[in-house]
Amino acid sequence: MKRETLFWDLTLKLEAFTHTVPVPFAVYYAIITQKMEPEHWKIFIALCLVFATGIGLLGTFVRHLLLKYLYAKIERVSIPTSGLSSLSKEEMEYARSVKILLFRYPLLEAIIIVIRWLSGVIPISFLFFYLVAYMPSVLRSAIFTFVMIAPISFVTYYFISESCIRPLFDLPQIKNIELQEKDIPKFNYFTRILVAFFSLAALPFVIFSYILYSLAMGEIAVQDPMIPIVTVSFIFIIPLIVCSYVVAKSVNEGLNETSRSLGELSKGNFDVVVTPKSSDDFAKQAFYLNSVITKLKGMYEEIRNLNEGLEEKVTQRTNELNQSLKDISNLKIQQDGDYFLTYQLLNPLAIKDVDSSQLEVDHLVRQKKVFEYKNQRYDIGGDINISHSIVLQNRRFLLFANADAMGKSMQGAGGALVFGAVFQSIVQRTKTDPGYQALGPEDWLKYNLQEMHMIFEAFDGTMLVSLTMGLLEEDTGRLFFLNAEHPSLVLYRKGKAEYISADVSYRKLGTLGAMPIQHIKEFQLQAEDILIIGSDGKDDLLRLDEDGKWEVNSDEQTFLKLVESTEANLLAITKQIESIGQVIDDISLIRICYLPKKLS
Repeated sequence: MKRETLFWDLTLKLEAFTHTVPVPFAVYYAIITQKMEPEHWKIFIALCLVFATGIGLLGTFVRHLLLKYLYAKIERVSIPTSGLSSLSKEEMEYARSVKILLFRYPLLEAIIIVIRWLSGVIPISFLFFYLVAYMPSVLRSAIFTFVMIAPISFVTYYFISESCIRPLFDLPQIKNIELQEKDIPKFNYFTRILVAFFSLAALPFVIFSYILYSLAMGEIAVQDPMIPIVTVSFIFIIPLIVCSYVVAKSVNEGLNETSRSLGELSKGNFDVVVTPKSSDDFAKQAFYLNSVITKLKGMYEEIRNLNEGLEEKVTQRTNELNQSLKDISNLKIQQDGDYFLTYQLLNPLAIKDVDSSQLEVDHLVRQKKVFEYKNQRYDIGGDINISHSIVLQNRRFLLFANADAMGKSMQGAGGALVFGAVFQSIVQRTKTDPGYQALGPEDWLKYNLQEMHMIFEAFDGTMLVSLTMGLLEEDTGRLFFLNAEHPSLVLYRKGKAEYISADVSYRKLGTLGAMPIQHIKEFQLQAEDILIIGSDGKDDLLRLDEDGKWEVNSDEQTFLKLVESTEANLLAITKQIESIGQVIDDISLIRICYLPKKLS
């Protein structure tokens, strides 16, 4: 749209409204509410005509300058030749500032018309007072005139100007310039309709209020009341119609722009761009629509690319998946082979080598990691049970150890493997070396636990093992044991289970800087007493609490109740553990029943 075209379009619409409705109405309204001499009327009407004409011409000239300035800035905006990427950062910022100026132009026109009314009403009143005389009725008339005319003029000028400059947003140098939602001045429809209703309501309220006041003061200068009533009503209807029309047109133009974009989108045209052309809610919708269209376009392109050569891509992807599956299968076979080798090495070390008529010894191990190798199921983990019959100082003892190496699967199994090898070495040395057989049970436990500490310290704290290790004298039932951060022993006696705790709990094997071994716990067993030695896997169970949430069992009495309810039967204990919660660790248990010979 050319500048001259826009100028005349705006000027005709705006000035036609001003000089056919508010100006005549203000003059007529002043006439019927004033009582003046004919000479005074001539001066008053002359002032109104001169100022109305002068201010109208001045307003038109200011509009001419504003549009000239606006078009000069638009012409300086570079037209993108190959998309917005062809513009420099400075050019882009300048184009944004021009587009923001377009959004602000209607508000300039609305503010200027309010200033024009002030520039007319105030000088006319003061000049009249200067040339004639001060008249309170003229001052009141000026104030009431401005209050009833300014709001309706503001609303009408704003909406007419906004409608007229809409085509400028379609100019090639402006259309594709992107703005952020925060850049556009906000004048939403809640505020617009509120202001429009206020301006329409102010008109009759002010008119009839001042007419009633003029009647009460005796200032009404009419003979036949029907003439001003009809005239005022007619003049009031015209701004009502004009204001309603421009507001409705603004809403309609916004809806048409949105509907056009949605129509193109429904046809599959994802290249459509919704251009914000006003400072209302439709501008915000334009940003949201553009965001949705961009996402839909991206999804459409992705789907189209997927559909193109889909069969070839499916075949290629299937081959890749098959190859990945084959690689994973090969890795699993290799891993299971490593597991099986570790199992084969660990299995001979978990020994129950007990030869006693006074003791019943049972082992049970349920490792968490289960694997399959050559159609056979095996398990490995960090728990290990070992028991031997040995002789110390010519007395027969049951040597037992229940150990738990820290770590999962291979790491734990590696720790158990090292522990088992070291422990078996100590046992064989004890069975063959008279010097070791000469040691008492307390010294034997101290020296050998200290030795194992030193061996595991070589791993610099990366391999830790908790354990309970003890010696039980067969003839007397005297128990000697120690604990290294391992669960306490459980004594089952006459249907009642209780914990037997060591006086001192030493640090795990492999803990750097562990203190020397000095104290050994002693305990006297009675006939038919049963000892249960186990790792922490028997206690670490996931259970549902009252709120239906999973939590790790923290009740130490749970295991004691299981021992009592199963009469210390290992298989029954294991089944009970699995029934009350989810096992999250390896489980290893040793059961020792003391059955001394009866003296005849």
